[in-house]
Amino acid sequence: MDVRTATDVGRLRENNEDALWVSERCLVVCDGMGGHVAGEVAAELAVEVIKSFPFGAGEPQQEVRMAISQAQARILQEAAENAQFQGMGSTITLALVSEPDPDGRRELVVGHVGDSRCYLYAGGVLEQLTSDHSVVGELLRAGTITPLEARIHPKRHILTQVLGSSEVEPQLITRRLDPGSLIVLCTDGLTDVVDDTLLEKVLQQDFHAKNLAQDLVDLANDLGGPDNITVIVAKV
Repeated sequence: MDVRTATDVGRLRENNEDALWVSERCLVVCDGMGGHVAGEVAAELAVEVIKSFPFGAGEPQQEVRMAISQAQARILQEAAENAQFQGMGSTITLALVSEPDPDGRRELVVGHVGDSRCYLYAGGVLEQLTSDHSVVGELLRAGTITPLEARIHPKRHILTQVLGSSEVEPQLITRRLDPGSLIVLCTDGLTDVVDDTLLEKVLQQDFHAKNLAQDLVDLANDLGGPDNITVIVAKV
């Protein structure tokens, strides 16, 4: 797996509350929220838990669910012990990629809470694998609003669950990956301003010639950069 990453504070924020981490098999992005520095703390705590989780010892979906559960518990514990961190939370989108089988195909397992996203770009087709845990996401899935309306809806940033909520139920997705597929993880600082058409246009470029993650961050900043922006692009 060949990975490119990029993160930026954006053009309007003073600090970056996003966090990311990659390893040989694992990709994760988190977008923190909360007063003062609490958002940064929540995102970093979640990433720390994922870094230390012993992936590879059991069934992948169960491991992803357990890792997210441990991140949730860590954030709740820290908030309970420190008054300044009460109410903090973080999104998490975690991708676990298997070793290739004899045909070169891999298994992708994604665990997701919040509105950071995972996309798959394969065979010239872009697919959003995760569903936003947000008020607008629910309206969109119900057919109450259109994708265009969703992008400008006044409640588009109200989340229905994040790490740090009283309860979370991660979305789990499994896909088989052909060689050459691209996995994209990103925070909403990208997707708020870069639509799927623009995203697909960037992903069509030569992966090995440039850092597509940085190109996407730069594009989001060119379009206003209203939030922190974090992107991981991995080629399998």
